[in-house]
Amino acid sequence: MHPAVRDDRIWFQNNPAAVVRFRKAIAGEFEAVANHGGGVPVFRPSFCRTKAPTRWVAVVDLMRLIETEQGDINEPTARLRLKIPALRSKNRKCLAERELKQAIAAELLASLETDNDTIAA
Repeated sequence: MHPAVRDDRIWFQNNPAAVVRFRKAIAGEFEAVANHGGGVPVFRPSFCRTKAPTRWVAVVDLMRLIETEQGDINEPTARLRLKIPALRSKNRKCLAERELKQAIAAELLASLETDNDTIAA
């Protein structure tokens, strides 16, 4: 397990109400994705320049995103890691978190609609 994954797990355990964590990227944390031929996921908030370097990471706890009540810290989790431009101010982090949650929710809903169309056919 990459140290970044372990550190994120500990951070989310210590911050049970958090859904998104923003932090600096750690060398090699996306290496496994790249080695499997996948592209590294990137999220660029609307207020960021299109050419801004993506040296930070947003870690989203998907289980917390979809739950309305906080579960037990021992329950299974699924986290999404995306490279993002640096977000240093609290205000920019709040704006980015809101946009990121909306984008993920829209993607999940679109996926569910596609699945329902397939089942109905």
